[in-house]
Amino acid sequence: MTPTYPRPTGSALPAILPMVPPRGLLEAILTEVRAACAERGIPDCPVTIDVADRHVLQVDPATVRDILAGLLLRAFENAARPTGPSDAPLPREIVITSVEFADAVEIEVADSGPAGDAAAASALEPLLAAVGGRLSCVACPEGGRAVTLRLPHRRLRRLAA
Repeated sequence: MTPTYPRPTGSALPAILPMVPPRGLLEAILTEVRAACAERGIPDCPVTIDVADRHVLQVDPATVRDILAGLLLRAFENAARPTGPSDAPLPREIVITSVEFADAVEIEVADSGPAGDAAAASALEPLLAAVGGRLSCVACPEGGRAVTLRLPHRRLRRLAA
């Protein structure tokens, strides 16, 4: 069972943020997003989570959970949209990957729907600002779109005595 993290009261985040493994968080969110999609009549599709277990985020877990849930819901919605006027039913899928850099972790949510734009991400801007994150959206060369969430990576520093 995935632990739930309370949202901090007030606007100040705690001085020490927990280390959150995005893979486990994504797996838990996926179950919830699929249920929400079923309620809204959005068709299900296969999802691949290729996120390394060693990747961790040091962010407010409730906020990053809201961001990831929003990205996944938009990916399901986009994957269900037709890609053109003569759109024949195509296999649809969502692929979630992660890459760790020295200063950040990027989580990409790619879907096989139409290329779309980043306008839907504007609703997430306040949450992104709260965790110091950025979103980018690009059309994939093979079709669909990829939305990349970049979150700063805070490494623990050793203090000399």
